[in-house]
Amino acid sequence: MKNAVIYYAIIALGVVALAIGGYYLALSVHPFHAIRAYGGLGAGVLLLIVGVVGMVMGRSKAVAKATER
Repeated sequence: MKNAVIYYAIIALGVVALAIGGYYLALSVHPFHAIRAYGGLGAGVLLLIVGVVGMVMGRSKAVAKATER
């Protein structure tokens, strides 16, 4: 399994977490759902950031190794 696939999976999980957080935010009838909503939104944003940064860092390392030779 390549590193890019791992980061794509992390980004996909982030999108799912954002969707679930948005769903709970739209249905915030009970106060506990609001906590779940903000938790889902926060986790989704964090996973998206980690996925994008991981992909960028992986590409820059590969480019640096290729130009070294």
